[in-house]
Amino acid sequence: MYKATLTAITRAFDVASVDQLLFLESCRRDYLIVSGDGLLHFGRLIAAGLASSAMVSNNNMQIVTYAVNISEKGKQLIEAWKEGDRTRLRTVMGGPVPGGSAH
Repeated sequence: MYKATLTAITRAFDVASVDQLLFLESCRRDYLIVSGDGLLHFGRLIAAGLASSAMVSNNNMQIVTYAVNISEKGKQLIEAWKEGDRTRLRTVMGGPVPGGSAH
C-alpha cells in the first residue's frame, strides 16, 4: 500500500517537489528564509496550495526575503502519504489519485 501511495504522489508531483515538501514539513515555522530567486524553486508547491510564502524583509528593495512554510494542505498530504492512506490522499489532492482507482 505504501508503495502504491508513493507512486501516486510522485506521479502528481516531480521528485524535487516531493523532496521540498518533505523538507518543509521537517522545518519549524518561518525557519526557511529565501530571496526572490529562491522563492521560485517553491513555485509549484505554492501554486498547488501545499506551501505558503510571506515577505519578511524589504530593505528599500535592495534585499527582499521571504519565509516559506508548508501549508495545512501540505501537512495533510504528507500525513496521508506517510500513513499510506490513498483515500485521504485523494481527498487532500482534490480528486482522483493518479494510478489509483476512480471510485
